[in-house]
Amino acid sequence: MTTNNRVIPWGLLLSAWLLAAGSSLSAIYIGEVLGQAPCVLCWFQRAFMFPLAVILAVACYYSDFNVWRYAMPLSVIGSLFALGVCAAGATFWHNT
Repeated sequence: MTTNNRVIPWGLLLSAWLLAAGSSLSAIYIGEVLGQAPCVLCWFQRAFMFPLAVILAVACYYSDFNVWRYAMPLSVIGSLFALGVCAAGATFWHNT
């Protein structure tokens, strides 16, 4: 059984974009529709998530599988902010 070498990277790229787009749309829905204001660290996390959705969408359009060079730093830095919220206690940060 042979597989096309481009199928697996395309599926991973599409999955990454769907996750980033879903996270961005969820954050917008929670903030704008439900009216819940984000904490300070959540703003920093969103600053790295929103451009990630756009970068991955462009990479999907052009089938650029080397986008990890641009997406990985945004993902890692945004994840560090998310871990900071968890480590400091989400209730502390979300109440400020």
